[in-house]
Amino acid sequence: MDNKQTHATEILGRLLAQVLRFPIASGVLRTAVPFLEVLKESSPTLLSHGVLKPSLCIVLQGRKRLQVGNKIIEYTTGDYLAASVDMPVNGQVVEAAADRPYVALRVELTPGEVADVASEARLDLRPEPGLQPGVFVGKPGAEVLEGFEKLFRLSSDARAAGFLGPAVKREMIYWLLQGEDGTLFYKNMLLHQEASGVGKVIGWIKANFDSPFTIEQLAELGNMSVSNLHHKFKEVTALTPLQYQKRLRLQEARRLLLDGANVTETTLRVGYQSSTQFGREYKRLFGLPPLLDIRTIREGGRPLEREVE
Repeated sequence: MDNKQTHATEILGRLLAQVLRFPIASGVLRTAVPFLEVLKESSPTLLSHGVLKPSLCIVLQGRKRLQVGNKIIEYTTGDYLAASVDMPVNGQVVEAAADRPYVALRVELTPGEVADVASEARLDLRPEPGLQPGVFVGKPGAEVLEGFEKLFRLSSDARAAGFLGPAVKREMIYWLLQGEDGTLFYKNMLLHQEASGVGKVIGWIKANFDSPFTIEQLAELGNMSVSNLHHKFKEVTALTPLQYQKRLRLQEARRLLLDGANVTETTLRVGYQSSTQFGREYKRLFGLPPLLDIRTIREGGRPLEREVE
């Protein structure tokens, strides 16, 4: 292990010790830093459906598994997971225990923030053309870990967090772009947003998930052919546009039902015209019919779905 790796390992251990003292038993807790969250689980979790938001997540201890389409991604202690688009995924913590919990820190991160840092710092990043999946795993350098440590220290002071936090985030992005995986990180965060039109299509579906569309309309929006849209969209999200829309609809439906909406109202609000079709597709994704699923969650029989970290 060279000096840089040794230094990174020391920071990782120090940061873990600090986070373990944070008052959270399990789940996700947003800190005083507006874009920083602490994640902790004291035992392996069941498979959870959710949406992975654009972010950077560093694992301090434990291991997690994501399923993105048919692809399985595992990340463990010392890895970071970067997501550049909203990704419907399945996830579960696979390594955690009461005396050695899964612990991670997540920073919300947008492609625009990455682009601003790269431009203002005049970084010479010239990735080869071609799309990458909207989520990937890398190794952070010591400077990035120090950024996480600075942010976590700020979480005890709301005023300092609001004022200094954004500057620390920009510093972290700079070191990510300058690191070993910097070109890949840049390409992952920006290329399909700027050049392919996929980001524009994803944004439209997110904003209009309850509305019908044709593939031809999406292709025109993204300024590409229908065949290119199918290929590029699936390369980034591991789903077709229709599958992506369906995941967003059903996850919003589950949220509405948990908030007390009835099935008929929910069916219409998320864009389904047939309650039979809604019930069939809901069961296919979540494993139970809507009302039974919600009752089981409320009785503690299965985990409450949340944004997947």
